Amino acid sequence: MRKVAIIGVGVTKFKPRYLDKTYFELAYDATKLALEDANKNGAEITHKHLQSTVYGIYNELFERQFMPDIFINSYIGMNDKPGVRVATGGATGGYAVRTAYAEVASGLSDLTLCLGVEKCADCYDEQTGASTPEVLNSIAYSTDMTYEYPMGVNAASSYVSMVNAHFEEFGNPTEEQMALVSVKNHGNAMNNPKAQSPMKITVEDVLNSRIICYPFKLLDCCLYSEASAALILASEEKVKELKVENPIWITGVGAANTDCFIGNREDMGRLYSNIHAAKAAYKMAGLEYDKIKSQIDLAELHDAFSGQRMPNRHSLDKRLYRMKN
Repeated sequence: MRKVAIIGVGVTKFKPRYLDKTYFELAYDATKLALEDANKNGAEITHKHLQSTVYGIYNELFERQFMPDIFINSYIGMNDKPGVRVATGGATGGYAVRTAYAEVASGLSDLTLCLGVEKCADCYDEQTGASTPEVLNSIAYSTDMTYEYPMGVNAASSYVSMVNAHFEEFGNPTEEQMALVSVKNHGNAMNNPKAQSPMKITVEDVLNSRIICYPFKLLDCCLYSEASAALILASEEKVKELKVENPIWITGVGAANTDCFIGNREDMGRLYSNIHAAKAAYKMAGLEYDKIKSQIDLAELHDAFSGQRMPNRHSLDKRLYRMKN
């Protein structure tokens, strides 16, 4: 496979709702920012130079539009070029990057746009004007509609099952540990001008916020957000041709799917897909699962709910996680 680099990055501000923009306008903004960033690094390209696009869009109901990717494709000027959409739940962003990487590494494209967008607050009840019930339903439709949805399974309750099972075996995460994650995340957001919810909170603030699904409190849960993000990926040959300064080389990617039927999982407290995905990425990058703590400086973890952080962190390092069997 060919070497692949990121040569441009574009991210819009994250907001509760953009009343003045459609989802395809948000996608356009992120694409424009990514092209501008690439040009700051010496690329001198426009959308006309992009050869293909990978769209990461999780939920069509958020946009109130089936196949939203084809409308974005036209709006950003990519007609008559290949475009494919990736939708894999909370892993949509990661899978979109992996798919765009494969597009370039395989030789199908020398310059690929990887574009993610979500506009969930457009999904609202027209009679009440409220978004929350409709958004929750839209996410719940991703569960098994035959058995799990009728029982009331949703995003929070599915992760609560994992967190509680993890706590029973390992004694963590405690409610206080989960609260510290929220304190850290909102605190870090104060240094990010594009963050949706920068605020200084305490562990007590989190613990005293109302219960959503025990042990998750309100401040343990992520927000509904509207934004778009884009990457421009290039082959090694294209990087040299464009004379790009400081390209970011992708050295490893990994992915794995877990059992989508929650009740069928052999272990409620572990997501083995996280472990297998991490191992695949480490192997590709020439890193070792057994020694990863000394080989990697930064990990950004999926924590839509603060309780996810510790199980996800443990998945990345064999020393912290005892795998069954």
